[in-house]
Amino acid sequence: MRNRERLVTIAWGVTIFALWLSIYGVGWTQETPKPEDSLYLDTYKGAGAERIGSEQCILCHSDRAPKSLISHVSLIDRDKENPDYGYGCEACHGPGGAHNGDVAGIIQPAKLEIDDAVKLCSRCHSDLRSFNSQEWNLSEHSYADLSCLACHSGHSEYKYFLVKDEKIEVCFQCHTEKRAELNMRSHHPVEEGQISCVSCHNPHSGKFERQLRDETDKLCFECHGDKEGPFAYDHDVDQASGGEGCLTCHFVHGSNTDNLIRYPQRLCLECHSEMGRGNHFPGTCWASGCHSEIHGSYSNSLFLK
Repeated sequence: MRNRERLVTIAWGVTIFALWLSIYGVGWTQETPKPEDSLYLDTYKGAGAERIGSEQCILCHSDRAPKSLISHVSLIDRDKENPDYGYGCEACHGPGGAHNGDVAGIIQPAKLEIDDAVKLCSRCHSDLRSFNSQEWNLSEHSYADLSCLACHSGHSEYKYFLVKDEKIEVCFQCHTEKRAELNMRSHHPVEEGQISCVSCHNPHSGKFERQLRDETDKLCFECHGDKEGPFAYDHDVDQASGGEGCLTCHFVHGSNTDNLIRYPQRLCLECHSEMGRGNHFPGTCWASGCHSEIHGSYSNSLFLK
């Protein structure tokens, strides 16, 4: 009997709470103010305005008049096939009819949220040169919350619309440690202008690790084809065998050892630990006249000449 009374009491309690929630709870939820949306585009007033044309924009913004044919405005306004022909400024800034001095009447790309800025650029650059929207979303640059405007400027007169004249200086804005590595005694000739960062990296893609243009070994073999083989006796550190490939033995950007070698006096012992120093001549294994064909050999499994 007591258990039955207890169940009835609980049931009544649940019913009364549900009734209170339906009367007051929903009303409370409806009256609770939503947090202010801080997205920049919420303040934009020009979405439905008329377009006025680039010439009208430049009357006030004369400092933005293109100084060369290599500019967004010039490229758009001299291409009759472009859907924004004659309206180069408004291709990025939106219709100017509601602008007239009111900054809320025009889009300022630098103030856009990162995703909105990328979408804006992707209207024209969805699959142009090395940029692909899907691959960009996989990249470390995207994960680091960078937008296109971190490296590019819509008003730039530099090649590729970069914020700086030299590509390497754009990369060094963030990758300062690479400048130091590229100035070491042994280094890839980037500073000398023989190759650039984009010779190996695609700044817009995360298709391959470290934003490379291809698998590591394939990139190395583009310049160092003599190391590729196929050899009768391959060094089984290559990526095809599940190893780190060239990076097993070499640094990439720079080193104070010859040929970008990692730890030359003990490099081989990293894998061949059973071969103690007492069993061999002094010096590196490949420079002592023994295993000189270390990348691969056509005649000897021990990479002897």
